[in-house]
Amino acid sequence: MKAKVYYVSPKGSAEKIAIAIADACKIVKEPLMPSFMPEGVTLMFLGCEGSKMDKVTKEFVYSLNKKRVAKAALFCTNPAKSDAAILDMKNTLAKEGIEVLEETFVCQGKGFFGKHPSDEDLKEAHAFAEKCVKEVFGG
Repeated sequence: MKAKVYYVSPKGSAEKIAIAIADACKIVKEPLMPSFMPEGVTLMFLGCEGSKMDKVTKEFVYSLNKKRVAKAALFCTNPAKSDAAILDMKNTLAKEGIEVLEETFVCQGKGFFGKHPSDEDLKEAHAFAEKCVKEVFGG
């Protein structure tokens, strides 16, 4: 299985989700800064924080093509639980010819008291990862 998790997480919320995904799939997680460009990755999990795609994620996505990544599964954390960043990533990846899985994961980001993502969010992220892997690799 050739899969990786990439993320941008200035507040730590997306990193917690990336860890849950990586643990569920037993794959490598890498923050986008710094990271090596993917080559021949069948499934890439890509996540960010906030209600829109940040500059680092945007530059990363624009550098991708079908030879680097075949399919992408997207996740995001933000206080409003908005999927706007997901839609932005999805549209940009599609323009680069990368298939984006229908299943996505959005949860509340770090709140004032640092309670998010919650343990329940992490369990849901784990299940999201397993479902995506099953869809792409079978089994």
